Amino acid sequence: MAAQLTFGQALRRAIKSAGVTQAAVAEHLITDASQVSRWVNDKAVPLAKTVSVLEEFLNADLAEAFSASTPSHELYVAAPITGLDDAAIAAHHDSIGRIVDAASGHVNSVWWPGSSIHSKSDLRAADLATEQNLRAMEHCQALLYLQFAEIKGPTGALVELGIALGRRMKTTIICLRGVRLPFMMEPTSFAAVAERSKILPAARLYEVESVEAASTLVANNGRELLGLN
Repeated sequence: MAAQLTFGQALRRAIKSAGVTQAAVAEHLITDASQVSRWVNDKAVPLAKTVSVLEEFLNADLAEAFSASTPSHELYVAAPITGLDDAAIAAHHDSIGRIVDAASGHVNSVWWPGSSIHSKSDLRAADLATEQNLRAMEHCQALLYLQFAEIKGPTGALVELGIALGRRMKTTIICLRGVRLPFMMEPTSFAAVAERSKILPAARLYEVESVEAASTLVANNGRELLGLN
């Protein structure tokens, strides 16, 4: 049985068969040629809707290769739950949901552990939830950490953030201005520590004035902001 082609290999073959160039593909998609090059070389995968456009333009079937090359979840969203005041959990969940909605327009799939947790009564057994979440994170390409309320106690979200940084995942941090953060997460502190350290990735860290500003930031900058380009 023939080996399964990666998406990049399938796209390269389709471009050659169609008798066009990567530049022509980029022009048709209204994107940069370097982006098409990243797809062809398996450095990234496009959105599913972009694959449909490619298939029509190249008269090729890319669905199987795309499915085989696309991780079950591209983006992991980490946000405090148990570390918040009980009264703040529901409102914080709604705030995170707005950002997840904005991100979902730019990624093929999102894993958000807190998607169904509106209060502490919704929490699953900690060991089962942690195991499931870490399995999902293992296959994600990027992590987005969101915090719009004060943390009052221990939270697994900071552990998830630490794991992502340690694994050098593409990491984006968005926090509400004025919310107290651990030293390493303060913008000036993180930049200084990351510059001197060889083990930390060059994560993006943003302080925003409102949840609406965070949603707009993600919606307007998409995959590039999330490290998925």
